[in-house]
Amino acid sequence: MVVSALAAIFLASLAMAQDNSALLGKWKMTSQTGQDAVVWNLVLKEMDGKLIAILASDQGEAPAKDFTYEGGVLKFKAPYDGVDYAIELKLVGAELDGTWSGGDNSGKTHGVKAT
Repeated sequence: MVVSALAAIFLASLAMAQDNSALLGKWKMTSQTGQDAVVWNLVLKEMDGKLIAILASDQGEAPAKDFTYEGGVLKFKAPYDGVDYAIELKLVGAELDGTWSGGDNSGKTHGVKAT
């Protein structure tokens, strides 16, 4: 009984690691509202067995605030021009698709993996 429970936990942890592998790497992101677009980079990597997110732009790099990855959905806050914007992304095929909101605005966010 104990052995089968341990085996189930081990297999579940392997499945989670495999799920993360498609997300790992540098992503070229574009957040759009109307005619304006903000281009930025998202770096996803594993550290101490956990998925982490780093935001990168011309202004530098910083860890994503309040980052979570649950049920296939990445959620975090990204600071831009003094406002924290909520980002929600999901892996769709080989791309990240989702939305952003904050500062009384919202729009779509899309990303492709950098080569």
